Amino acid sequence: MPGPDEIQWVKATANELNNLLQVISESSQVLETICAESPDTEKYFAILRSGVERATKVTRMMVDRVGGYQADMGGAVKVEPPAPVVVRPPVPHPVSDVRIYNPTGQRELVMIVDDEDLVTILAQRVLTDEGYRIVTAKDGFQAIEIYRKLKEQIALIILDFTMPIMDGADVFAELLQINPKAPVVLSSGFAEQERLRSMLARGLRGFIPKPYTQQKLLTQIRSVLDTLNAERSGERRIM
Repeated sequence: MPGPDEIQWVKATANELNNLLQVISESSQVLETICAESPDTEKYFAILRSGVERATKVTRMMVDRVGGYQADMGGAVKVEPPAPVVVRPPVPHPVSDVRIYNPTGQRELVMIVDDEDLVTILAQRVLTDEGYRIVTAKDGFQAIEIYRKLKEQIALIILDFTMPIMDGADVFAELLQINPKAPVVLSSGFAEQERLRSMLARGLRGFIPKPYTQQKLLTQIRSVLDTLNAERSGERRIM
C-alpha cells in the first residue's frame, strides 16, 4: 500500500498532469481556428504532440510509483496505464476577421498579447481612452496569425512573457521570423533575466514589469513609439 508520502507525490503529480492536459485542450481549440491558413500547422501540431507525450509519461510515472495499486475503500484497486492519446489535425476552419477596438482612433495600432483577460481588458481600455487602436490576442498562436495579417499596420506589440505552450520568448522568436524588426515590448511579473537579456540583444524594445499603473503603461508605450517613429523617419531620409 502507498504510504502518506507516496499519496502526496501522486497528488502533486496528478496536478501537474491536469495542468498539461488543460494546456493541450486549450491549444487544440486555438489550432482549430488557425490551421486552415497557417503555413506552420505541422509545427504547431508537433508542439501539441509533444505535450501529449509528456502527459502520458507523467501518468505512467504515477502508476509505476504506486506499484499499480491505490488504497480504495479499504481494498486494492488496480490502476490501468492510460491508453495512448492520438492528436489528429482538426477539420480546417477559416480564420475569423481581426477585430480592431477603437478603429477611428487617431493614434497607432497596438497589439496586446496576454492570456489573462483582466489584464487585456484593462490595458485595452487605458489605451483606447488615449486614442490608440487596439487588437488583442490571448496566446502566442493568435498573435502570430494576427501579425501575419496586420504587420504593416501594427506599430507595437505588448507581449506577455508567461503563457501556455509558447512563452513570450518563443513568440518573440516567431515574430522575428515574420519581421526581423518586429516592434515588441515585453510585459510580465516574471521573466528569466538571461532570456530577457537575450531578447533585448535580438531587438526587444523594452520591458514593462507587472503590475503596472495606467501612467506607467502610457508613458512606456508612448516613449517606445516615439523612438520607433523617429527611427523610421531617419530611415526614410537616408533613402
